[in-house]
Amino acid sequence: MKIESIESFPLNMTFLPQVAPHMLRALTHGTRLALCRVVLANGAVGYGDGGGSDQSWVGRSALEALRHCRDSGVQMACHDAVGRALNVPAHVLMGRQVRARVPFAYWTIDLPPDLFAQQVRHAASLGYTVYKFKCRPWWDPIEQVEAASKVAPPNFRAWLDFNGHLREARLALPVLKALSAYDFVGGFESPIPQRDVEGYKTLRRRIDRPLAIHYGGGCCHVRSDPGYDPGVNAAVQVREGLCDGFVLGGGDVDHLRQIAGVAHEFRKPFWIQTVGTALRAAWIAHLASTCQEALLSSLAAHDLWVKDITSAPRVVDGYLPVPEGPGLGVEVDEKAVVELRAAPPEPDIKRISTVVYPSGLRWRFASEQQRHEAFYFGDLPGFIRGVRLEVQEDDGSRAFADLHARCEKAPVVEG
Repeated sequence: MKIESIESFPLNMTFLPQVAPHMLRALTHGTRLALCRVVLANGAVGYGDGGGSDQSWVGRSALEALRHCRDSGVQMACHDAVGRALNVPAHVLMGRQVRARVPFAYWTIDLPPDLFAQQVRHAASLGYTVYKFKCRPWWDPIEQVEAASKVAPPNFRAWLDFNGHLREARLALPVLKALSAYDFVGGFESPIPQRDVEGYKTLRRRIDRPLAIHYGGGCCHVRSDPGYDPGVNAAVQVREGLCDGFVLGGGDVDHLRQIAGVAHEFRKPFWIQTVGTALRAAWIAHLASTCQEALLSSLAAHDLWVKDITSAPRVVDGYLPVPEGPGLGVEVDEKAVVELRAAPPEPDIKRISTVVYPSGLRWRFASEQQRHEAFYFGDLPGFIRGVRLEVQEDDGSRAFADLHARCEKAPVVEG
């Protein structure tokens, strides 16, 4: 079952208009994706999203690629192609299936309170019951949760992901306790840097909500200081009881299943998160269906696109049915692929973001990364009642250019 060809196509995706300004501002996940197509010598065709540039597998066994290929797009496409060639679902090639549907979550970056509420209603209308939400220090989290909880169905819950922005247990406790007063809040992800062993032990003792952390590493968005949050290894996380569950990422089936084995040994539930198209959602569903402890809601963020290359099964009561057909069990829309390949990419736009405090104090930043690090390093207080973020896009004026240049050198503080 040899690989005859590997092709990779760029896709220029578009976020839903409601969330697009925030997704594009945040730069957490871009709109430029890749689609990988693998053709086998027997004529079977498979697709994967992400990667696809490793041509060294052409002429080699697709069965070997299932275990040894480190290109996530090629590996996914091989699970699709081999499954189709053998007329079996992809999960058969991954391991023993333990459930036919898997819990799945909606996801976005941080949003203002009114838009968060609107997205909660939207997610619920799509069948989701869990929303993984980025909680950031330039918003008032009480205001966000208050607005969203008023419109959420009774069984709908949000997991709030801080990526370490609460900084230390002393600062985190009052915020987490206040948020825990809302039934709408189902749990917290990475509230403080994951290097802080004693801090996590304190939070678990004193917070009445489950804590999830990234398996075996750090969680913070700090680039200028690689040593800011290296995290601790999984042995320490488990031995010291730092969390109630894990967050797993990546695109390698064997690696994720190895971690799943550790999680099962210690009865630590987890979710898988890796953003992509509905093809990625199908892949996660197959993989999670073979993992005993994949009991928390995984995500692919595939419902954020205006147009996709395929359709995943509809989420029903918070669960995504595992596709039953051969391979990944979903069909790629070739017409949509042509359209998305031809679509213009999102332009690179300069932005000035301003953190506005109730007192009138304003901190202006030239980039998302600059703003992240200012809060991580304690240059300004976060999660203050009434704080908000304003964003100004480049209007071509000299005034904007001058202010942006000043912000690039250092945040501009006014008021």
